Amino acid sequence: MYKLTHFLIIALLLTNSCTKDDLVNNYPAAVRFNITGRLLEGKQINCIAADDKGNVFIASGKELYYANNRILKSYTLDFPVLDIAIAPDETVWIGTNGGGLGHLDSKGFEWYTIANAGLPRDYVRNVKTGKDGKVWFSCSAFNIGGLGVFDGNKFEFLTPENSPLNQNMINNIEIDQEGRVYIATTGTVGRTNIYRISDKSWDCLGDEKGTFYWIWSFTVSPSGIIYVVEDFSLSSSFNTNKLFEFNDNKWQRVETNDISRLGFFAKVKSDKRNYCWLAASGDHSAILHVYDGESWKSSPEGIFPDDFFTAIEVDSNNNIWVGTYENGVFILNQ
Repeated sequence: MYKLTHFLIIALLLTNSCTKDDLVNNYPAAVRFNITGRLLEGKQINCIAADDKGNVFIASGKELYYANNRILKSYTLDFPVLDIAIAPDETVWIGTNGGGLGHLDSKGFEWYTIANAGLPRDYVRNVKTGKDGKVWFSCSAFNIGGLGVFDGNKFEFLTPENSPLNQNMINNIEIDQEGRVYIATTGTVGRTNIYRISDKSWDCLGDEKGTFYWIWSFTVSPSGIIYVVEDFSLSSSFNTNKLFEFNDNKWQRVETNDISRLGFFAKVKSDKRNYCWLAASGDHSAILHVYDGESWKSSPEGIFPDDFFTAIEVDSNNNIWVGTYENGVFILNQ
């Protein structure tokens, strides 16, 4: 009896140890490339947004869809949708090309434009919402506008004239779990910076005169690691795109020799395990690469069609939603 009890205790300890080692932040450590869902086949996907309550919104052209493994509702807008953000109150903020900033709640749509809200343009490229309900959005062009902030009552626009920004154009916005806001400036090549905003405090994460050539996409992991693709799409040289991470208060390049080329305008997204998902392309199909902090894993050639990815999002269960240019949305359960 003693030997049997002793054996069961050892077996239980080994089982618990294996279970713990197979989890990262309470999610399975293994990366899975099995396609477990498809939505909006044949559609061009502009953007995808998900929140921690299971809500997912997808935009395709002027169409806005509410989804949860299947399309539950759709709306037809007057302008193409460029970005979506789901607020803590589960209402939706929408950036458009020509319609300004939209807000969808149970009463319907409300629009903020040049005419009624003093926006610099009716073109809103990026939009994110903080835990405090503030809406952060880019409303800019070269030497015009900047970073917009709406607190529910008034709009404020931050520019190089009234803030630390080194350029008017904002090309990406992220908000971390602590509520800190991160933005990437663009406009003039070689002058791109990442700024971190906490309350009224600003930090330039690099050289104030310019840190990167250009940034099309960056992401902030749950642990605070920033992954950035330095993009040379606008360059006439033969420079190749590079992946950097910001960790321990410094930028360092992530080695990518073992994966296929980093395509122009490549998208990156961190999942809930701090893994970095990178959209790329192979010889005959789109490919997803995943960096777990130590090594890379790649989806087999041919799983995805000969297309390119336009959006990557992570839902409340750490499932990966990827949008494509002409083949809709693919869902990968993790």
